[in-house]
Amino acid sequence: MARKVAGGDRNMMTPRNPRICCYQLLTLITCLFVLPAHAKYSGGTGEPNDPYQIATAEDLMLLGEDPNDYDKRFILIADIDLSAFDGKEGRPAFNIIGDSYEHLIEYGTDGIVRLEGTPFTGVFDGNGHTISHLTAVNAQTTCRGLFGGLASSGQILNMGVVDVNVTSSDGPVGSLVAYNHGTVTRCYSTGTVIGASDVGGLVGSNIGSISESYSSSAVSGTGENVGGLVGSNREEIVFSGPGMWGDLCQGRVFSAYSAGSVSGRRAVGGLVGDNSGGDVTQCYSTGLVSGTEDVGGLVGYKNDYSSVTSCFWDIQTSGQATSAGGTGKTTAEMQTAKTFLEAGWDFVGETVNGSDDIWKISEGLDYPRLSWQKYSGGTGEPNDPYQIATAADLIALGETPEDYDKHFLLTADIDLDPNLPGRKVFDKTVIAPDTNDVESDFQGTSFTGVFDGNGYKISHLTVTGGSYLGLFGSLASGAEVKDLGVADTNIVGSGLYVGGLVGYNNGGTVAQCYSTGAVSASRVGGMVGENYGTVTQSHSSGSVSGHGSVGGLVGWNGSDVTHCYSTGAVSGTSYVGGLAGMNLGGLTKCYSTGAVNGGGGLVGATVAKGAFGIRGWAIDCFWDIQTSGRTWSDGGTGKTTAEMQTAKTFLDAGWDFVGETANGTQDLWWINEGKDYPRLWWEAQ
Repeated sequence: MARKVAGGDRNMMTPRNPRICCYQLLTLITCLFVLPAHAKYSGGTGEPNDPYQIATAEDLMLLGEDPNDYDKRFILIADIDLSAFDGKEGRPAFNIIGDSYEHLIEYGTDGIVRLEGTPFTGVFDGNGHTISHLTAVNAQTTCRGLFGGLASSGQILNMGVVDVNVTSSDGPVGSLVAYNHGTVTRCYSTGTVIGASDVGGLVGSNIGSISESYSSSAVSGTGENVGGLVGSNREEIVFSGPGMWGDLCQGRVFSAYSAGSVSGRRAVGGLVGDNSGGDVTQCYSTGLVSGTEDVGGLVGYKNDYSSVTSCFWDIQTSGQATSAGGTGKTTAEMQTAKTFLEAGWDFVGETVNGSDDIWKISEGLDYPRLSWQKYSGGTGEPNDPYQIATAADLIALGETPEDYDKHFLLTADIDLDPNLPGRKVFDKTVIAPDTNDVESDFQGTSFTGVFDGNGYKISHLTVTGGSYLGLFGSLASGAEVKDLGVADTNIVGSGLYVGGLVGYNNGGTVAQCYSTGAVSASRVGGMVGENYGTVTQSHSSGSVSGHGSVGGLVGWNGSDVTHCYSTGAVSGTSYVGGLAGMNLGGLTKCYSTGAVNGGGGLVGATVAKGAFGIRGWAIDCFWDIQTSGRTWSDGGTGKTTAEMQTAKTFLDAGWDFVGETANGTQDLWWINEGKDYPRLWWEAQ
């Protein structure tokens, strides 16, 4: 309609009825006024009650490009991956948000002049989401981080920046903010931060406020003022213009911690490098700290105008017995609530120190964590899995069935030895336990998420209970457990479905895992008790004993086991096999070498499956007739030890080895010819 009017349609412009003319004109004006404005970002107007919505990496890039929006309000409505904006191989570099205050002071005829860029003065609410894979290398400013500069009115809250790679030959440098004059609340960072001076895991230089936040980033600097959380926490005069004196601003860090390693030259601290005039309250650090001058477990350097109160550092994990501020404690003391309660820290469940419930602790298992924090970091999403770093994290996972569909990443070896402080002999499995003590179908919540062991191991799991025992009681469809070791387990079940790793696998996938130790029950396997899912590229060397359906790797197999092996001793009264006790499914390219008492070298029994009478099968599988003490198996081919340590035995059966292409290019196996049995590709050669 507007186009016709503008184009000069005289019939419409001069209708016969003047009342119709007025009506049409009013309608036109009304329509023009209600046409929606061009949307910016992924929605919103940037006003306090309608913040701009940031949903994509492109939204963030747009924000970085437009200083006119630096005073607006923003809310993150999704996790964002910045991998495509790393400035490498022709890809665009990330646009850092907000210029830093340069704090260059000139003395001349005009007096004192403060030179500044355009910092971020608005509010950025992360809304519990994360921004991952920030790469700020050779960026457009010397001050590098997600935000270059945050002004006094600027706020960043409720956000994680994970797997960052922030590097500068200058400073300040921080994963979240390079220079902070504003407020940072409930934020965290992981990854790597490298710079010259004023280098921090979360914030490079701070004269603002940082609270209820943490960093586990690895931090290193070639110069001075390098800290696990903040490089420099200072008191500075902020000038307001030529010849104008402004406010005296003091950096404040409270209710925060750092856990990453820190290295630098001078003024190097586990939490804060240089605390000249700053205020640090109720904070701690645990990371390894190294430097050459003014090096401290918590704070590297402070002057007489600074304050460090009710703060601690771990003298064992930091490698530092001294600090410019704070109190050094042993690891055991750092994992004891009394240490912090006596210093006035406000914990969940107590009111003497306040009712804000800022901290929580798993006594004897872990350091204090912030109450808003789950596990040791992450959000449970695929690109930001929950981080499992301690026994407390693992136990907390087991006690939180609502998280069983999330993603998890093991970030350290965990020892569950019941003789260690805070540990115990479990009477049920740790994760996804059966809630019914009566031997029957599984009652409880199965694990359906992803648990990535990341090459680490969980050791000395000790369980004495009924059925569905292991690290995981039950896996359901969609579940994935990978790249994980369970070592030196001791699991005894009085019922069924018991394994070193999984009791009952009902549709899940176990890949690139291993198990050692001892397991005993019925329908019991060194790795999986009963399998109706997939077990692949895994092995077990644990001893297995029980009654019916006892296997070195799997007790009862009703589905697929491929590219696996077992070497542990197996004994039982019926359906006993070196690899599988009872096989109703498929065993493909597997082998076993362990001594077998009471059954078959590889398989104890193979039975018909399904209405069509399809039998379970063992294709291209072998067992060692000498080490097993068995010349018989209900499936597989028996070989001598010499033959089992010869590549040709397996190559002739189509096994895919490193260095050959006739059987495939996945390189699933390798062998030390004549000295050892085949090993999986991911095992150390």
